[in-house]
Amino acid sequence: MTGGDLRRARLERGWSQRELARRAGLTHKAVQYWEAKPEVDPRAHAFKAIAAAFGWDAGEFPAYNARARGGLLVSGGAERVLAAFVSPPSAHIRENRSCRRVVCGAKTRRGTPCRAKSEPGRRRCRFHGGKSTGPRTPEGKARVAEAQRRRWALWRHERGDG
Repeated sequence: MTGGDLRRARLERGWSQRELARRAGLTHKAVQYWEAKPEVDPRAHAFKAIAAAFGWDAGEFPAYNARARGGLLVSGGAERVLAAFVSPPSAHIRENRSCRRVVCGAKTRRGTPCRAKSEPGRRRCRFHGGKSTGPRTPEGKARVAEAQRRRWALWRHERGDG
């Protein structure tokens, strides 16, 4: 199910976002959030409250489980609901998991793990090496090595070491 499906169902009943939020026991910001989602997770507490406000049985909706082969888990009589309300996960998500962003986790100066998101397809954030590529060719590596030799030679000369 998509957020657009939730919005259509709400508008069919003539409810505003605030009215749906009141009936579900949520804030209108929560309704805005779920209506903007490209893929709604039926296991979420807020979705279950929205489904109850509509009179739907949230257990009939298939749960998207990223760990279970990246597909949809269909349970009970959900096949009829699947065709009407649920869009399959996009091919981009299924085929290109390298675009995922995870929490960096690198040790910060304070000694705590970094909480920033990594760069897409990498394990570290932009502050801890996710953006750096460095030289890749032998010519580039030689150029960097020569620049470092010159820098350290200048530092030694300024310091008086010779």
